[in-house]
Amino acid sequence: MTYGMSDSLLGSDLLQRISSLSTQDKRCLISYISEEVEAEQMEDDEWEREDTSNLEPYTLEELYARIQESEDQISRGEYFTEEEVRKELKEEFLWLQ
Repeated sequence: MTYGMSDSLLGSDLLQRISSLSTQDKRCLISYISEEVEAEQMEDDEWEREDTSNLEPYTLEELYARIQESEDQISRGEYFTEEEVRKELKEEFLWLQ
């Protein structure tokens, strides 16, 4: 059964790796995925409930100010390198390793 999976997932070795897990590990994986999906659904629900009726588009001046602030932050060294971002992602999402 494919359960509506994308072709890229079906063509990957992920399914083979999952099928080789012990029953206990599969249960843990299911619990983890269920929690992730529930958290994402809650975020989606919050996003949909957010009141956007009072939002207005940025003016060109506001956009230019935001761009300038970003450039100033870069000049001050207030940014993350690609290596720092990758390290943080790997720490947060252990399965990326």
